[in-house]
Amino acid sequence: MAQQEHSQQASQVKFVPYYGDRMNLVADENYLVFRWVNPDCKVIFSVSQRGEAANIHFDCDKAGARHVKQAIGDFCEFLFWLFEWCTMVMGIIEKPSVMRLVQKIGFSHIADHGDCKVYVRLRDG
Repeated sequence: MAQQEHSQQASQVKFVPYYGDRMNLVADENYLVFRWVNPDCKVIFSVSQRGEAANIHFDCDKAGARHVKQAIGDFCEFLFWLFEWCTMVMGIIEKPSVMRLVQKIGFSHIADHGDCKVYVRLRDG
């Protein structure tokens, strides 16, 4: 039974630690970097802790751009599962198209920061 549960969890793995080419991803020694497990594209995320929030950045290749909505939603769920301390996911967003996209998956605009807007998604419950 335990092996069956383990294989079900393994088949549901959506993110793996990533050490390859980071493209233009914002990340330094304070960030963990993960890749979304999708063989058809490359979507990578960096995350760092800011109090009880996870501050995230992402980058993707051209094929990954078609899957960003699902990848960001999955990444938020992954962070809430992985980090018990995480009560919210924050992103500082510059592109209007990404702003519209994150609003569709539960992010709320909370502040402006220069030419960017700060969005947050809270942990459910």
